[in-house]
Amino acid sequence: MASLDNLTVTTATDDSTLVIAEGQIDSHTSSLLDEALTAVAGDVPLSVNLAGITFVDSSGLRVIVGAHKRQLSGGGSLTIVKPSVPVARLLDITGLTPELQIVP
Repeated sequence: MASLDNLTVTTATDDSTLVIAEGQIDSHTSSLLDEALTAVAGDVPLSVNLAGITFVDSSGLRVIVGAHKRQLSGGGSLTIVKPSVPVARLLDITGLTPELQIVP
């Protein structure tokens, strides 16, 4: 588990990897999430639980899209699990909802 002032990231690995983020993803904290997602091999299923995210800005969106591209290019997958209302709203507004695998 890694933590900054406004973001906590927990990673669990088995046959797939689950990353749980709680708090705010902004320009100050997005590097913490990026490190956790970048550490995952591109050929495994990756799930990112964003139920506990209260705020996300464009830097957080960049991290999510980058991880999605890495996973696809490596033969893996990325699933957004239980996106909070702010996350779901941002994904809708940016037109990414149809591009990402999202499990409510």
